[in-house]
Amino acid sequence: MSALNTQVLIAGGGPVGLTIALELARHGVACILVNDQAETALHPKANAINARSMEHFRRYGVAPKIRAAGLPTDYPTDVTYVTRLTGYEMARLSTPASAEAVDQAKNSANPYDCAEPPHRCNQMYLEAVLLEALVGQPSVDVRFGHQLEVFTETEDGVVATVRDLASDQVYDISADYLVGADGGRSAVRRQLGIRYEGEGGVVRQMMGGAMLATYFTASRDTEWLKIAPSWQYWIVTPDLRALLVSVNGADEFVLLSRIPDGVDAGEIDDRDLINRAAGIPVNAEIILRQPWTAGHALIAQSFGRDRAWLAGDAAHLFTPTGGLGMNTGVDDGVNLAWKLAATVNGWGGPNLLPTYETDRRPVGARNLAFAKSFAESIGTFDVSADVERETAEGEAERHKLGTHLADHGRREFIIPGVVLGVRYEGSAIVWPDGTPPIPDDPYDYVPSARPGSRAPHVWLGDGSALCDHFCAGFTLLRLRTDAPADELLTAAGDRGVPVSVFEPADEFARERYQVDLVLVGPDGHVVWRGDEFPADCLALIDRIRGA
Repeated sequence: MSALNTQVLIAGGGPVGLTIALELARHGVACILVNDQAETALHPKANAINARSMEHFRRYGVAPKIRAAGLPTDYPTDVTYVTRLTGYEMARLSTPASAEAVDQAKNSANPYDCAEPPHRCNQMYLEAVLLEALVGQPSVDVRFGHQLEVFTETEDGVVATVRDLASDQVYDISADYLVGADGGRSAVRRQLGIRYEGEGGVVRQMMGGAMLATYFTASRDTEWLKIAPSWQYWIVTPDLRALLVSVNGADEFVLLSRIPDGVDAGEIDDRDLINRAAGIPVNAEIILRQPWTAGHALIAQSFGRDRAWLAGDAAHLFTPTGGLGMNTGVDDGVNLAWKLAATVNGWGGPNLLPTYETDRRPVGARNLAFAKSFAESIGTFDVSADVERETAEGEAERHKLGTHLADHGRREFIIPGVVLGVRYEGSAIVWPDGTPPIPDDPYDYVPSARPGSRAPHVWLGDGSALCDHFCAGFTLLRLRTDAPADELLTAAGDRGVPVSVFEPADEFARERYQVDLVLVGPDGHVVWRGDEFPADCLALIDRIRGA
């Protein structure tokens, strides 16, 4: 097989790698994506797509397909804490079904102030939708069943050796840049000599240490699933800590359980595990089982260098509490991809790519800390043997646990500040306006156009969202129609920086953004705002393009 050439080579075809390919395609950048698996995920993995990821997927035009691919639009997305699936319900966090959440968002009544509220969709469905969206993209070459084996960094790019696993043929790919989105055991990260730092495999009673994921089918009936429909059922008893997730809202489930110390995963009888979670025998058919390790709070010492960069699990490894791992990776991928696109398209300056790490590594560390706190909350308390007894002591134990778990559920699953409050404070490509910083509160999201912040959401009179009008390059929001823009557009043209102008003609948008002019970056974060441009517009353009 002859050698190939491309602008960006992506190693890894999970949600992060696929997102990077979609973002590069949006900028017209050629890329080749290789993935060592022959097809997208067959085993349920991440189960929650947060509002920020859904905003990105909205830009790619795939949000409706993703909503159709997850739980049925009328299926409750409640999180329920029980003794057994035929036992006592101790606490329940009620959250809206997908269709209701979308209606709430349209009426600005959702806790997440955005156009796309969170969606409960398993990663295996998400990957299939993202891959389908790449089919037919002329600038993207997707190669599943092809494995990156080794690469060499050169002065002007990388040369990677790739193996076609079906034919066992080896060939080379030359690329301007390489992205390692190849997971926690990233071959790209290892070859770069970059290590993780932080805590790995911390042992807890739940979501820590050795875990087992059991994917199974079972006819849904109240004999074994007495508790009212939920998206997640957390089983909390003295002898079992487990989480049952409804995969399709019907007959497919995944059970995540803690493997007892000293027990090999191969010794565990999955059917017995399901029966114990239910409290009675269940007629279940095991589809797949997968041991894994929880208790990680790891971040790479560096997110890359020069011609090779890391994203997603290759850059940070989460315990899945809070649903932050995949979603942090998706946000990584968008940030990195537009900066790679700017660089290969010739208008990104020499300081642009380094801002990927300086912007995103603090976000990774922040989100790891949140995920760890949720894991500690759900995995470090003891349960009395009384919890399943029909006694006064049992009722008291269930009340005590229910109080803790209800509070925990609110803190883990309703986190608009974590999801939408990412701000690139002090970024080298952001022009500060002197306004005071906004507190980083995980639960209280304050929409703000302060430079570095995600551009606040606004519904417009035609039913579109303001973010629907952000272009692949920079978007200049002219919130007062007579605000002059020519000087900035001339400076952008001189540097080859793509800037489009959008005039919302909306009083609420002007009120929310608080100025006449706002410059929004390709990833939807504000890079500058004011009532008039600085005296030197070329200096502003050079700053936002990393020059």
